[in-house]
Amino acid sequence: MAPVRCRHVSASPARVCAVRSLVRAQAEGRFVREVVPSVAAQARLDRRDEALALRLALGVTATSGCLDELLDRFLDKPKQVKPAVRDTLRVGLFETMYRLVACEVAVSQAVEVARAVAPYAAGLVNAVLRRAAADATEYLAALDAAEQHRDVVARARRAGLPVWLVRRIEASVGAGRASEMLAATLEPAPAAIQLHPRVAWAPEGTPLCIPGSLAPASMAEVVASGLFARADAVASDLGAQLVSSVATRAGSCLEIGAGRGTKTFLMCAQAFRRGLDRMHVALELSEGKCRANQERLDKAGFTGLQLVSGDACRAREVLAEQGVSVQKFDTVFVDAPCSGVGTMRRHPEIAWRLTPREVDHGLPELQLAMLREAASMVAPGGELIYATCSVLQSENAAVVQAFLDTAVGAFELRPFVESDVFTSVQMADATTFACQWQDERGCFQSVPTSGGADGHFCARFVRVA
Repeated sequence: MAPVRCRHVSASPARVCAVRSLVRAQAEGRFVREVVPSVAAQARLDRRDEALALRLALGVTATSGCLDELLDRFLDKPKQVKPAVRDTLRVGLFETMYRLVACEVAVSQAVEVARAVAPYAAGLVNAVLRRAAADATEYLAALDAAEQHRDVVARARRAGLPVWLVRRIEASVGAGRASEMLAATLEPAPAAIQLHPRVAWAPEGTPLCIPGSLAPASMAEVVASGLFARADAVASDLGAQLVSSVATRAGSCLEIGAGRGTKTFLMCAQAFRRGLDRMHVALELSEGKCRANQERLDKAGFTGLQLVSGDACRAREVLAEQGVSVQKFDTVFVDAPCSGVGTMRRHPEIAWRLTPREVDHGLPELQLAMLREAASMVAPGGELIYATCSVLQSENAAVVQAFLDTAVGAFELRPFVESDVFTSVQMADATTFACQWQDERGCFQSVPTSGGADGHFCARFVRVA
């Protein structure tokens, strides 16, 4: 009788790509989302395999702390595990623990990936991953945690987040909305774009919540159309588009924290659509980001803006040094540096890089300093707009209250939905969306939910003295 030959299972190209992307992102200090396309191109992956590689790489990054905590229980020398081996184990465990892939499939694929990226470690990957996968259910249920903390630890592990961060999210937005947010943490964020006013392009059936917006949008279709390459569109979450619309007003505008200019583009596009007569100064600390902003504005044909690089905490001095003649602005928009907790679906590196000190002290102190400096440049009757992409109270409501406590009665907090932009008939759907997320003080605070927009915060102040 002829011997029975076992069918060899080859490594999935998508899984190999995911592991190599994770290793490269860490080695080069880059975001994994930026790395996957080039690794996929080198491997000549088709669109379906590239999409799976990206999903795995993002998911592993988002849950890395939890994955490592469980894996390290079965590694003799966790700190000596090579990156390629560590990431192979992570991908395998992520699949069985968070994607509910059958253990046998996840383990066999991880072993084959190990043979492709680190052949010497195939046996170790097989042994460790089988043991970790066997314990995954108990780990997610937090049966090893103290009874009084078990529920919150289990919620954190199921979402792939640090326990301390889940506690702060729940304290900030309440148990109900926090539960929705945690349930959506590992889902892909819906894509949205804002079109240049010169472009008449809309796939059939795409709803327009905000003039010029496409949400949801097929990012592959948009990229293939060349819209991004021609600066005919920018990718921007619907919440960010809404905040930018509120900050777009007639008269003079100072945009603080312009970054690479996504919101600068959004504001220019909406100003054009509304026929506003305005001047715009955009301040950003990084000279490189200022250049990137200017290049896109030039390509888009938006003119008359002045871009300035410098420290926002000494904005008045920086503007004077660089020849900005306006001393008081009708609108000052502070797009503050923040934790980004509201955008973790898009930026999975956030959760495991943050520290409690950053969100409790470092960032709020910087945000308040920027807000106070910005306030000194608001003209009487003008508006001061403060925005973050966080859901944490320490960066949002607490900063607003600290500012009001020291503003000597010169500023009043006004409802977000009472902004002039919402009087437009074209903003009817956007008004409904904004009202859904306006809190009792009139601030806008969205929370990521399944299929919904990211978490954004916006407070609108009016200078009354």
